[in-house]
Amino acid sequence: MVLPPSLLAQNLTPQTAPPGLMQTLPPGTAVPGMTPGGFLAPGIGGTLGQAIVTNPTALQPIVPAQTPCPLPLPPDLTSKGTVPNLNDYWPVEPSSLLPSSIEQRMKQEQEERDRRQEKIQADKEKLSIEYQVQTEREKKGVAQLPFGQGMVPGVPTQPGQTPPQPAGQPGLQPGGGRPLPEKKAFTAELLRQQDFSVEEAFAEFSVLHGVKSRLRQFGYDFFDAQANTFSPVQDIPVGPDFVVGPQDSLAVHIWNVPDPNFNRSFIVPVERDGMIVIPQVGAIPVGGQTFSQAERTIRARLGNLLKRFELHVSMARIRTIKVFVVGEVIRPGAYEMSALATTSNALYAACGPARSGSLRQVKVLRDGATVAELDLYDFFLRGDRRSDQRLQSGDVVLVPPLGPVVAVSGSIKRPAIYEVKPGVRLTELLDLAGGLTPLSDRQRCHLFRLDPERGRIMVDVDLVGALASQGHEKSRPGVAGGDPIILDGDYVRIGILPTQITNVVSLVGAVKSPGPYEYRPGMKVKDLLIHDQLTMDAYADRAEIVRTDPVTYQTRVIQFSPKALLEGNDAENHLLQRLDQVVVATQQRPPNLVLVEGEVKRPGYFTIMMGERLSSVLKRAGGVTPNAFPAGLVLTRESVKLRQQAELERFVASERQRLTAQSAGVAAGATGVGPAAALAGPGGLAEQQVLSLRLQQLEAAASRLELGRVVIRMESIEQLEGSEDDIILEARDRITMPTPSQTVSIIGSVKNPSTVVHRPNLSLDDYLRQAGGLTEDANRKEMYVMRANGTTDSVYLAVKDVRAGDTIVVPQKIEARTPQLALWQTVASIIGSVALTAAGIAVVGR
Repeated sequence: MVLPPSLLAQNLTPQTAPPGLMQTLPPGTAVPGMTPGGFLAPGIGGTLGQAIVTNPTALQPIVPAQTPCPLPLPPDLTSKGTVPNLNDYWPVEPSSLLPSSIEQRMKQEQEERDRRQEKIQADKEKLSIEYQVQTEREKKGVAQLPFGQGMVPGVPTQPGQTPPQPAGQPGLQPGGGRPLPEKKAFTAELLRQQDFSVEEAFAEFSVLHGVKSRLRQFGYDFFDAQANTFSPVQDIPVGPDFVVGPQDSLAVHIWNVPDPNFNRSFIVPVERDGMIVIPQVGAIPVGGQTFSQAERTIRARLGNLLKRFELHVSMARIRTIKVFVVGEVIRPGAYEMSALATTSNALYAACGPARSGSLRQVKVLRDGATVAELDLYDFFLRGDRRSDQRLQSGDVVLVPPLGPVVAVSGSIKRPAIYEVKPGVRLTELLDLAGGLTPLSDRQRCHLFRLDPERGRIMVDVDLVGALASQGHEKSRPGVAGGDPIILDGDYVRIGILPTQITNVVSLVGAVKSPGPYEYRPGMKVKDLLIHDQLTMDAYADRAEIVRTDPVTYQTRVIQFSPKALLEGNDAENHLLQRLDQVVVATQQRPPNLVLVEGEVKRPGYFTIMMGERLSSVLKRAGGVTPNAFPAGLVLTRESVKLRQQAELERFVASERQRLTAQSAGVAAGATGVGPAAALAGPGGLAEQQVLSLRLQQLEAAASRLELGRVVIRMESIEQLEGSEDDIILEARDRITMPTPSQTVSIIGSVKNPSTVVHRPNLSLDDYLRQAGGLTEDANRKEMYVMRANGTTDSVYLAVKDVRAGDTIVVPQKIEARTPQLALWQTVASIIGSVALTAAGIAVVGR
């Protein structure tokens, strides 16, 4: 059987290989024709196409012992910007990132390193002067502060007792020596905090200028992920430029040879001298050659032995190389990596450049000379890895210190702190930051620059001129024109356009297409208000132009006639300005509605005409029902309610102020002291409490008062029509037709205030006797009767009859025997007036 090259893939294991291919024999198995070196002589044994492994270690995978990078610092610690003591942090590898076998080995190595470090630290402490001073202090009974902060005097310690330690601090090591540093989580951010000076400097400046977001250095966050996520890809064919070297293994597949004994596959390692040994072919030098050259060399050697054959060569195993990563990196040192590794792989293995290191001038040194220079910005911004040089064993990757840095913030797509090359211009910096956003103000931007003599200064840059003259620097007074060169430490702030639209005029009112319109210089009213723009209900005789001054924001109104304008009168064709508002009024008015409820045949809302009267609406409502009580009709009006509410509030406020002052004066006159002292005494305190209670009652009575009623004298619709009480209705009037009342209410200074059944043959005195009669403080002269329609009749002028629905009100009489009684008389009269009025209105309409 002849296997095609597609089945003779590289990196096949004995478990995954096809039957008969790459099958290894158990140790000690005797195979006829097997030579001591492990070669299978052709024609003696084996199966056609069987892979011959000339060295059992040729297919063992090479796993570099790579320590994972530190975990990123939590955001709460990152934001503090503090510089930690790096001696307090020891490496801790997350076990979940490594295979179990490697994890165990690395754990043992770490424990051994910890023990050695502790011993070295203890030896240093014993030899140091500080250790001797500390020992003397402990003998004197002086307690110890946290590590590195001295001692606390005055706190004694007992022999053999550990000095008191603050909470969370490490204890002393055995023997009373200085405590070792507590083992803490080792993170990349903690190492990077030592070079936060660039970000901190720009952060302090941003706060001074109201910039809330903190700018970060661009590109360094790429290396915060774990190291094993960016290892070289091992399962891809190598390129023709791959240099073959020791520890590599080649898979050589030979077929289509007339002699079947030559149809074999060989896995051969590259020896230290660069030779590979193929059975029946011999040693072939391939070390130091590229993969394509090695394939040609093998093909040429076979061509000397065979006239017809097919050959396929691939990499069975790729060696490891040792490279050195030095300079401004998080973890400098020597690293074993795959021979496919590039400069970026080496940087990632070293946890990336520190924030004090350059991302744009990473150099690869070979034999003391620079063979490549990597600009990581090409990869981060454009995905270009053409300058990512493949490394060789012994190469040195050097990260030099950080170059010039510039901060860009504001209305930019990618605000950050960028490392720039010398001579970069503003437009190149904007491209580096992703370009301007649609909301960027292209008129100018602010360039804050460090001046050696004047400190940080601000320069206005015209972005329109900069974008129009890329690569050329020009200037004009007050504004930096052209495309200025950016210097180290510059801070570029891009402004944002205002949200207000300025080139607009508005058309509102009775028009078909209201809304904003673009303003053009020289625009007039006729350009906006064309002939078919007006609606049918538009008021064509007069319209208005509302103009707002953009500087003073004062409003001016210009009147014109749309009718005369459309008829060709140029005097009405006014010149418009920005932000003008053309308002066309409508002849339509909102319907005036009144509510009719109660005992009418068709209650509900009715639209009234201008000048329509009460009797007309009652007729439109179908008239009153047989259960209606026309004499008790209640009409409430919103305009009256608002006026009465304002008057009532004014009255309550003035009376409150007057009563308070009068109370203080009365108390002062009775005690012979000042008002403040009088109110502070026992009697004054009691009067003050009574006054406060009375005022609360006054406000409560005022709040319950139903306002807005208009008194209407009505017996029937026919009697109302044409009378003075047939008033003109207003919008939002409320007309309530009550049911007939069968009671009479007696309130005020009677022994039993109550509501009794109306009897036509009873007089006023009869109703008072039903309420128990008058009290001793009743004021008979001020007694009155409130009728159901809201009018009042004074008893002093003689009340002829008491009707159903009436309310008899008996005020209280208080004689001013003392100044204090005069005060309470005034209070009581006010409260009584308001309360009785409220009660009377509440009774009306029963």
